[in-house]
Amino acid sequence: MYIDFKELIEQPDAVDICIIGAGAAGISMAVTLAERGHRVLLCEGGDADYSERSQDCYRGETVGDPYIPLDGARLRHLGGSTNHWGGVCRPLDRYDFTAKAAASETAWPIGHDALSPYYHAAASVLDLVPTPVDQSVAGSGFKRIYFSLDNPARLKDKYAETLRKSTTLECCLTANLVALETQDGKVSSATFKNYQGDYRQVRARYFVLACGGIENSRLLQWCNQQTNHRLIPQAAALGRYWMEHPHATVGKALLFKPALLGLNDEYNVFLSPTAHSIDSRQILNCGLRLHRMNVEATQALIDELAAQAPMLAGRLRIWQTQGQVIHGVVLRAAWEQEPHFDNRIELSEELDALGIPRSRLVWQQSDLDRHTIRESMLLLGEYLRDNEIGRLQMADWLADTPVKLPTEGELAGRHHMGGTRMSLNAAEGIVNTDCRLFAQDNVYIAGSSVFASAGHANPTLTLVQLALRLCDHLDNRLTQAPSEAGEAPLT
Repeated sequence: MYIDFKELIEQPDAVDICIIGAGAAGISMAVTLAERGHRVLLCEGGDADYSERSQDCYRGETVGDPYIPLDGARLRHLGGSTNHWGGVCRPLDRYDFTAKAAASETAWPIGHDALSPYYHAAASVLDLVPTPVDQSVAGSGFKRIYFSLDNPARLKDKYAETLRKSTTLECCLTANLVALETQDGKVSSATFKNYQGDYRQVRARYFVLACGGIENSRLLQWCNQQTNHRLIPQAAALGRYWMEHPHATVGKALLFKPALLGLNDEYNVFLSPTAHSIDSRQILNCGLRLHRMNVEATQALIDELAAQAPMLAGRLRIWQTQGQVIHGVVLRAAWEQEPHFDNRIELSEELDALGIPRSRLVWQQSDLDRHTIRESMLLLGEYLRDNEIGRLQMADWLADTPVKLPTEGELAGRHHMGGTRMSLNAAEGIVNTDCRLFAQDNVYIAGSSVFASAGHANPTLTLVQLALRLCDHLDNRLTQAPSEAGEAPLT
């Protein structure tokens, strides 16, 4: 049920779990844990719907490569960015959890098998249709991949009745986290502030921070400063290894045998390099998206080819008169970014309306990021040419040496990952394999900020898988005897 800000309760152990942030991770966890009978308080800093006062808290600055304005990249109200997302989802590949040959930092401290049991439950939460199994494209170095593209869930709407009627789940809006108190390796309380300047303190057995791929880092840095670094004593990695999925239109292609790539029957086909190609080409993962052109655009591409390769163009015209189908395609891409220590979220000197320093994003694509998209396109071009399947035309910026990335256009997927990296030790990350802060026995982080690397797949499905895995962990702790629940070692 919904409660007003003034009703936030302060007595000890009033709730089992206080979840801070009501986006994909926060809502999925709150509903799941409440259904299991646990007392859950879900605190959302935004309003029920979009408001300028809430969205302004996302405003910040960027340093480095051109990027989307931070307050335009995600939504800050109930339901978070699930209020406008497109539902494009697939799991990370198995090899995305391993150390890639070109970047050992891509390794996760957990494997694919740790998340795969949660695939169907996460797909159900998000109303995703399970995707077909990926298919190898013989001799290409690529596999054909699939995304769920159907109508996705707007979690605020899907769980509206649960949020309104549940007797074990309380939801409070305009409750903005401003402080965490810690004592003896546990957070004893969280302090919230509304837009009128009122404060409330909440006590809970466990706290989960689920505020997004920038806010988790920002709020932890601020709270850590206030506790004189007792919250996260080893904070070298806090805010670091921040990642995005660079996006761009990367070229065009003429396909003489489009059926080999599935483009006779479908208008959009998705490809990604195999694990062998990733290792042999010394690249990261990449998703290529082939979008069929209409007849007029395809003919214009044939005419363009005729000026450069008249003999080949002549063969194309003969094939066309014989009824052979030729398709032009536009190629777009989203590729994996190297987890790099210098890409980070830090606190700026400017304060938001709540008195918290705004975010400063320091973000720059590396030589490996550039190498990944160029080599992926070269690999596809070689396959098309060597097998007389087609010809590829790379975008001008990809043909430059060194590659000069676009400074305008789509730029990135608005996929904020990293900053509270999962790791085996506190020197290299912020949370352990259970998504718990290393130095606090009862504080957990949910969402894509815990990603150790990013693959190329949109992150929402993976972060919900992680959230449901965390639900099982908390459920196990909460159902232990109280004395046992407090004995978990800090590692």
